[in-house]
Amino acid sequence: MAGNISDEAILELLHTYTGMALGCTEPIAAALSVVKAREILGYVPEKISLRVSGNIYKNGMGVGIPGTTRRGIKIAAALGALTGSSERSLEVLEGVTDEIATQAVEMVEKDMVDIEIAYNVDKLYINATLSANGHTASATVEHSHTNITTASKDGTEVFTGKKEKCSYAKTSTGRVEGLSVERIYQWAKTVDIEKLDCITSGAEANWAIADAGLKKRYGYSLGKTLAVKSRTDADLMRNSMARVAAGIDARMSGSMLPVMTNSGSGNQGITIYVPVINTAVQMGVSNEEMIRALAFANMIPIHIKQQIGPLSALCGIVPASIGAACGIAYLRDATLCQIKNVIQLIIANISGLFCDGAKASCSMKASVGIAAAYEALYIAIDGNNTALCDGIISPDVEKSIDNLSRIAISAMDSTDTEIINIMTCK
Repeated sequence: MAGNISDEAILELLHTYTGMALGCTEPIAAALSVVKAREILGYVPEKISLRVSGNIYKNGMGVGIPGTTRRGIKIAAALGALTGSSERSLEVLEGVTDEIATQAVEMVEKDMVDIEIAYNVDKLYINATLSANGHTASATVEHSHTNITTASKDGTEVFTGKKEKCSYAKTSTGRVEGLSVERIYQWAKTVDIEKLDCITSGAEANWAIADAGLKKRYGYSLGKTLAVKSRTDADLMRNSMARVAAGIDARMSGSMLPVMTNSGSGNQGITIYVPVINTAVQMGVSNEEMIRALAFANMIPIHIKQQIGPLSALCGIVPASIGAACGIAYLRDATLCQIKNVIQLIIANISGLFCDGAKASCSMKASVGIAAAYEALYIAIDGNNTALCDGIISPDVEKSIDNLSRIAISAMDSTDTEIINIMTCK
């Protein structure tokens, strides 16, 4: 049975868990905390001290930073010390110039930026403390990439984040009350298309960065390689793999192009949007049908990640690939039963894909996810087969989502710890 959650509450979830971002969201969130602290301090800092959760450290240490040729959280923090407004959220570094980038590199090379891992904090946690002219200021981001919870100057709290009441309720397990695959499907079919402007913006931005990755060498250039290997434009799987990989190649290497995120991740946003747009173009569907399919594709990963949270040892490509597959299935007029089977099959296939940080090789994992998405589509729609209820798959798709969440939340915690230990000891 479909739940009783309202269309407005689903829209609120969509707006809460999607948003434009310039650069990998973990180091950019660190830059955001520095920018907020700098605004309160009132000076360019002489020293920056960061305390971050292990997951933030993991996802930020190896990724390219927009406007520079450098990688990692330190350079992002230094940029935040020199430019940007906290009102720009995850597009906070859009004003980076070559001169600012040079100054930021000098700050890092002069050891003006320190970073350490904070323990017993939320998996998404960043605290930036800045000092200059005998004063200090700090700002903390936690729970989500844009959520500045507190800020202080000289030890006195001067800012407390808003705690706005949500129009949806959660169960004790973290699920949104009344939200299900069936309810999201019904919503995508009927929601007022005028209320989905964010989807249109995301489609334009994420398609653009995929194009950029095909035109220039970034990272491993997997996208360009797959594009060359692709036999024809009709080969949607290879072409979608190429475009997704190209967009992530560009993003993980510091492209200045913004993207639309999903659940705090730009790579997940690219993985969701690009294959659905590719399919819509190939099928020649109306713009409205494409937007509805993208809305459906975005909400499914949001639903899945409600229990898991924005950061975990489970690679975000898993829920993102499920979302992409659901959007394609929607465009192909798949039945709700077939869509549920698509979700089941992807969980059965790549539920063990773990995250070892944001980096160039994310494009490779995304390609695996897109391949898994198409395999599930072939089996569930073209073959009209039902997922076997073995492994962690249950007859009820919602229970399978719960099982995936259990793996990500508890079973993979020790995996997460070991990954972070390996990365910090290299």
